[in-house]
Amino acid sequence: MFKGLSYLTKVEKIIVVFLSLIVAFCGFRIGYAFYLEYTEIKPLTGGIYTEGAVGKIGPINPLFVQYGSITNDLIQLIFSGLTKYDPRTEEIVPDLANFTVSNDGKIYTFTIKEKTKWHDGVKVTSNDVLYTYNSVINNPGFKGSILNYADYNGIKVVKVDDKSVQFILQSPDSFFLVKTLPGILPEHLLGNVPIEDLEQYMFNQSPVGSGPYRFVSMMPEDNYIDISLEAFDDYYSIKPNIPAIQIKVFSDYKDLINKQGEVDAIRNVPDEYTDTILKKGHLHLVHYQLPQYVAVFINTQSAKLKNNKIRLALQLGTDKDSLVKSIHEERIIDTPLLEIDQKNWVYQYSTTKANGSLFETEWQVPNKSDEDTVADSSATDKTTGDSDKEAAKTDKIAEPSYITGPNGGKDWQTTDTKVTLTGTAPTKTKSIIINDYELKKFVPGDPSWSYVASFEFENLKKGDNIFDVYAIDFNEQKKLIDSIKITQGTESEFIDKEISKNEIENNQAEDIPIRKNKNGELLVLRLIVPEQPETYNDVATILRDQWKKIGIGVRIVKLDNEAFQKVLFKREYDLLIFGQNLVYNLDAYPYWHSSQAKEGGFNLSQFKNFIVDSLLEKARLEYDDKARKKTLNSIQEIISKEVPAIFLYSPNYNFALSDKIQNVNLDNLATTSDRFARITDWYAQVDRKLSDKANIPTFFDWLGKQFKL
Repeated sequence: MFKGLSYLTKVEKIIVVFLSLIVAFCGFRIGYAFYLEYTEIKPLTGGIYTEGAVGKIGPINPLFVQYGSITNDLIQLIFSGLTKYDPRTEEIVPDLANFTVSNDGKIYTFTIKEKTKWHDGVKVTSNDVLYTYNSVINNPGFKGSILNYADYNGIKVVKVDDKSVQFILQSPDSFFLVKTLPGILPEHLLGNVPIEDLEQYMFNQSPVGSGPYRFVSMMPEDNYIDISLEAFDDYYSIKPNIPAIQIKVFSDYKDLINKQGEVDAIRNVPDEYTDTILKKGHLHLVHYQLPQYVAVFINTQSAKLKNNKIRLALQLGTDKDSLVKSIHEERIIDTPLLEIDQKNWVYQYSTTKANGSLFETEWQVPNKSDEDTVADSSATDKTTGDSDKEAAKTDKIAEPSYITGPNGGKDWQTTDTKVTLTGTAPTKTKSIIINDYELKKFVPGDPSWSYVASFEFENLKKGDNIFDVYAIDFNEQKKLIDSIKITQGTESEFIDKEISKNEIENNQAEDIPIRKNKNGELLVLRLIVPEQPETYNDVATILRDQWKKIGIGVRIVKLDNEAFQKVLFKREYDLLIFGQNLVYNLDAYPYWHSSQAKEGGFNLSQFKNFIVDSLLEKARLEYDDKARKKTLNSIQEIISKEVPAIFLYSPNYNFALSDKIQNVNLDNLATTSDRFARITDWYAQVDRKLSDKANIPTFFDWLGKQFKL
């Protein structure tokens, strides 16, 4: 055959070789496609997983760690708790120990699993559990951050035998298992360390745990810290496929990206760096969300914000739709209670209503004669961080809203043919007129009124209906006090014709001068934002511009982490942009109970309401989902009225990952660190084995299907 090629011309030979290469290439591609479809992947033990991160390393001790931090990532790998969070089921499941619960729900018995060892080879016993909970967590001198996430008061821990302990509760607690998540500490290494020295003890720089990976080293390099872990041979549960993990911790993302080729993943990539990372082609992005919200926390103890009408005005003056679009987020949040239906608590953006809420406060828009003062104050703000000069226009501000229903007095679309309007009246009102109809049942001195509009009475028609509410005082003076537009139609009509009222109002509303009180003090609020993430500063700028439309000035103060933590601890702010994570049980108690309003607590608004306190305590005892949600709805009703915060959005997170690391699942995480909850599923090396169905007849059958023969 090849001899015959000698009779071909040079061009013909080139053509034959070229066609042969095409046939060979096509044959290889077809064969490889069949191979991929009819082989089974078998993970192999081997490889190294290297992850890049930006931040700082704290004490590697499960009782001093902040959830979701880089240090918490290490805790997930090195330590094990009595229980752990399983993202597959979204439940707390046994880890270091199995457990049983008494019929009355007050006694939990934990039995440590067989063959459990510390990384130094010593057996894990019930003494380690007693040390962790009794000697450390319940020690009056202990101030570890684990206390921010759970309340351990009233829990008694007793030894049953060397492998078993009992937790005895004063009353049933539906959130109790979350309190057993913290990693257990080795009593034989820490038992003699004074409680006041524990946070700074050398153990926290070279920890010994009982988790799937053991600590090897932590070495400073040129511009990062290199932390090495290796799989623990005597791990009591499923052993990981990846035998070694390296975590490289940088101080900023620019340094990390310069080393991107040396890592298999990057945790929590900010949006501003995603394009740069993708362009290099080594990593792809995986997106995930947490049970978390970002909010503007309003310091309810601040002198300017004690009046909830001002807090309500800030809420009504916040255009969440445009804000979320501007920062490329997706999920708007209207309640901190993530278990209940968000749709029931949607707030409508309205600068008119916001200005109306401020009408009866001490803060009023200055007269034209005061414009120079306002201009001067704007110049002062420039030197303190607020670079925007306020417009020197004086617009007429809406008076208070006197229509309370339907839809809270806001314009409304309905398919109903009968609508009841309700509302209140100003003091000294003799009578109320709706359009041209005087209410017969209105009694002077009784501020409440109602009015029925229906097709039957011919005062409601298809399409737009404007209802103007007039009040007549005892001097027979008639004044328009409020109005509402009710649009009657079908569901499909509303879908086809829906127009965003938010966008219309945003386009029409203009900035107004900063409000002043009678003492000449300006309504300027101090808004604190942390240095990271940078998105928070963008959010602050957008909110500042939005609130200009209601005459509220904002001075943005951006702080580094250390300064931010000090201000946070001492509550030295009017407003604060921050994110809160409800982690494993969606328990709102740590964030909204009055006991947590103290310095260092998580109640950042210093919100104190004793009814809410009792409802939060009640929710912790409710196992029935229906009863619990009813309690949470009651809490939300109060939060809606008191407005201790403006809830904005649930952020998306970006995890950059190499194709080399497979079977990584980021669904249902409670914290960023929970990506390692399924580390034993990950693998970096694989083998392929032909399935039993792979044979010559199968190949030709498969080939026919590909070409539809």
